[in-house]
Amino acid sequence: MIFEAKDLKVYYKTKKGFVRAVDGINLSIEKGETVGLVGESGCGKSTFGQAILKILPPATFYGGSLKIENTELIGLNENEMRKIRGKKIGMIFQDPMTSLNPVMKVEKLFFETLKTHEPEITEEASRERTARVLEKVGIEPERMKEYSFQFSGGMRQRVMIALALVLNPILVIADEPTTSLDVIVQAQIMNLLNELRREYDMSLILITHDLGVVAEMADKICVMYAGHIVEEAVSEKLYYSPKHPYTELLLKSIPNTNIDDLDLKYIPGSPPDLLRPPVGCRFAPRCPYKKKICEVKEPPIFNVDGTKVKCWLYGGVKEW
Repeated sequence: MIFEAKDLKVYYKTKKGFVRAVDGINLSIEKGETVGLVGESGCGKSTFGQAILKILPPATFYGGSLKIENTELIGLNENEMRKIRGKKIGMIFQDPMTSLNPVMKVEKLFFETLKTHEPEITEEASRERTARVLEKVGIEPERMKEYSFQFSGGMRQRVMIALALVLNPILVIADEPTTSLDVIVQAQIMNLLNELRREYDMSLILITHDLGVVAEMADKICVMYAGHIVEEAVSEKLYYSPKHPYTELLLKSIPNTNIDDLDLKYIPGSPPDLLRPPVGCRFAPRCPYKKKICEVKEPPIFNVDGTKVKCWLYGGVKEW
């Protein structure tokens, strides 16, 4: 196991109180494993990814434990975290246009990244490393002399992937890496990520709201709702035998191309206010199977046929 989160809490401080964006997450990742993190907007997916790198605003509360190769991250200061970012944990952000400095040539972006972790590296050695990694992602080395704004959206995302891989990290977090791209380029980027993951033998956290994207890539999928992981299972099991009502409804909401079933399905209601989340199960107000206990007591994690599910349906509670 190369990564572990135990009872991780990430709260944003506001004038009205704390927003419980991530509220008690447990997750472990093995070497070479791809984990898909899915859920509606605002469920805490991106907060979880950024919390691992500790790049959230200063007025943020952290609780629990975050470990990379048995190194505890929660207590590390900024200087110590800089040694971890890039070297052990890489990040591919949603929008490469706002993540890449438009006034710096691509080779300079790579040189600064390499120089931070390898102070003795020369510009010539940096250019050689940059050329190799750019070739891996399908970009001609000559283009390192250009600025990021001279690249198309798909090419900018390839540069972001190369930047994340240049230091050969053991874990890469891809935060909705294909959001701003068209469908054809999305498929190319996801295939590229999958190939590079195998080649570099790295672990990958794939954060997305697109269930179709994680279906082919992820070894296991974690479904997030209102700051909690409500279901964790291997990909095939989650798709063909979902256990949590939210997962079931989420899968049903995917448009169906079957001519006999063209009705669009949706989940009634809205996610809860994380300033004042429900006392019991956070999905209870929208759940078609809720029991009385769901409204008064938060469910623990139950292990059902190898699936971890946070739902009272599997707690042996009789009253409905």
